[in-house]
Amino acid sequence: MQVTVDGRKAALVAIDIQNKFYTVTEGLRRSVDAHMDMMNRALDLFHDTGSPVILVFYDAMNSCTSDAMDDPEALVEGLRAHESDARVHKESMNSFHGTDLLDRIRESGAECVVLMGLVAHMCVLSTYFAAYDAGLSAFMLEGALSATDEENVAHVEAICRTVDIDSLRESAE
Repeated sequence: MQVTVDGRKAALVAIDIQNKFYTVTEGLRRSVDAHMDMMNRALDLFHDTGSPVILVFYDAMNSCTSDAMDDPEALVEGLRAHESDARVHKESMNSFHGTDLLDRIRESGAECVVLMGLVAHMCVLSTYFAAYDAGLSAFMLEGALSATDEENVAHVEAICRTVDIDSLRESAE
């Protein structure tokens, strides 16, 4: 049982769901809180089916990050990540640039990626387009993107290919 999209094995890539972004603006915090359930539903589905999960961490601190929490590098509390999830560290918006993300995806046997995380119109969108440059199909998971305001989430979902959790669940049955 594997999660697939259009018949292709999928890897879930969770981008920058870290405290350092969660505390940047009140809008981003509200957005993460509003979408955490969908992020966790996706993580649960991929974990339960043995499908690959890759967590991406942004290592730099800059004007787009905050150290307002005790551990800015940590995942946002409540995210149901597993210790066995692959981890990739990056220093730019594009999660493929200067990282081993593509190698991790290929090693897992995945042929496409389902993206979730934050910030939708920045790092997630950059990674979406870079996936195509790397020869992968990419999909945004509806309801699992966060941004400084919900209009940005809607814009990203409007211009990108999306997939919903029900379709992912049905593909794994």
